[in-house]
Amino acid sequence: MSDTSIPDQAQVQVRDRDGHGGQVRVRDRDEIRGLLTAYVFGLDRRDFARVAAAFTEDAEVRNVFDGYLPEGEAFSGLTVGGGVVAEGARQLFAGLDATQHLLGAQEVEFTDTGAHASTQIVAHHHRGGEYYHTGGTYEDDLVRTPDGWRISRRTLRITWTTGSPDVFSAA
Repeated sequence: MSDTSIPDQAQVQVRDRDGHGGQVRVRDRDEIRGLLTAYVFGLDRRDFARVAAAFTEDAEVRNVFDGYLPEGEAFSGLTVGGGVVAEGARQLFAGLDATQHLLGAQEVEFTDTGAHASTQIVAHHHRGGEYYHTGGTYEDDLVRTPDGWRISRRTLRITWTTGSPDVFSAA
């Protein structure tokens, strides 16, 4: 049986949206996907050190809700720093029984300064019989650091919700 795996440093020919070609390391794309997966597992397992490690120390994270969502004002805003993002998640999820963050379709494009990833997200938040589900997209700018790829800028754009945001209120 032959080995059909792709070596870590393999490069593939890709074309961007404008038709320009270039060499992209498969390993970089896999590392970025792994980072985003580690982030959501960190949220769901309440491993907030893992959440913080997904970001640079000066990362800018912005939550944006579509204008028709009345709860957007309560959850929209800018947070700076991976540790601050993790602490905010710890506080927000403190009263919840369970969460599950599901990543969907994803595009990763490499730029002159790093990479940009667009990733669909559906997030489930539960407390008792109450729930609040959100759907949208992570828009991430990433940079390669000595410790690997990290998110330097994220916009979480929420496009739909169901349930009640009151699930975040302490019981």
